[in-house]
Amino acid sequence: MVNGLGFLYGLVSMATCVVMTTASAGDGSWLFHRCMWDCNKQACRDETGFRSIQPWYLRWLQWSCVDECDYHCMWHTVEEMLQHNRQVPQFHGKWPFVRFYGIQEPASVLFSILNGLPHIYMIFKFRQTISASTPMYIVWHIYAMVGANTWFWSAVFHARDKPFTELMDYCCAFSIVLFSFCILWLRILGTENRLMVGAISTVFLSLYVYHVRYLAQGRFDYGYNMKANIAIGLLNAACWLTWCFRRRREQPYVWKAATVSLSLMLLISLELGDFPPYLWIFDAHSLWHAGTVWLPFLWYSFVIDDSHYLMNLQHKQLKVPAANGDTGASGDTSDVNVDDMQTNGVSSASGDDNIRIRTPFNKSL
Repeated sequence: MVNGLGFLYGLVSMATCVVMTTASAGDGSWLFHRCMWDCNKQACRDETGFRSIQPWYLRWLQWSCVDECDYHCMWHTVEEMLQHNRQVPQFHGKWPFVRFYGIQEPASVLFSILNGLPHIYMIFKFRQTISASTPMYIVWHIYAMVGANTWFWSAVFHARDKPFTELMDYCCAFSIVLFSFCILWLRILGTENRLMVGAISTVFLSLYVYHVRYLAQGRFDYGYNMKANIAIGLLNAACWLTWCFRRRREQPYVWKAATVSLSLMLLISLELGDFPPYLWIFDAHSLWHAGTVWLPFLWYSFVIDDSHYLMNLQHKQLKVPAANGDTGASGDTSDVNVDDMQTNGVSSASGDDNIRIRTPFNKSL
């Protein structure tokens, strides 16, 4: 569900932040340092010559000579440690991965892309079945863009770990956490009052701008980022689950949101049981990304059902004035226009309801 997808993605990102702030056994070993010294001394004297023999895809992904030394010395250290029956170490807070055409974590990149594509596919499906006049229509479009953008930067970060890509990944992860919380209040309070929508949006946008500005200045503050995500994420999750529980009888389709939330809770255990990459490709983090690929489909199914529910409420509100209007001896008809009703997906025929609707030709139906 929205709160689960946002909160748990942020939680995983925070866990990564905490790991990266600790010293790693691999890059801190004397084997690694000795290898780096020799490699830099022998291979990195002539940067121009190095670039001339470097494959184009490595140049495109900005692999420098020092980066190449770091990668090859990482594997040299791993081989030496395995030969002496020592555990596989981490390097710079991460497990060693076999790169694929310069991509550092190919599995996480692939699964990040597969997590982002459903946001694009399902929002088009949403548009095919939901009227543009439905409450929350624009909100879900913004959510789809935020979700797709979040997974895009996740893919970029896993493809190439750089200070900028790291910042974008964590900032975008926080964006979906914070926007999920914003959606909660818009869903509860409604989107009819533009002034209220503007006020809520301004508050959350201000919080996000402050968060990004704080992280972008100086040294990346992992501790602050973790606290901010936990505070917003836990509150967001608790409120959404409470709303689902209270609406379960009137809106039985909320089981989809609950299923997504519970599935995410189970999948997050992969992050808690961190282990070296299988085949040097699939680690716990990549498997977590793999496990969440199907969840956006179920979540958007909930979104579509909830939008149909809101459409029905909207139609009932249009019928009430027609049914309770002045239709006595004077014969006056309701002020509801049939063209507006048809635009909103309301049929002029309403079963046993004897509703008279004024058409553009002043004929009663």
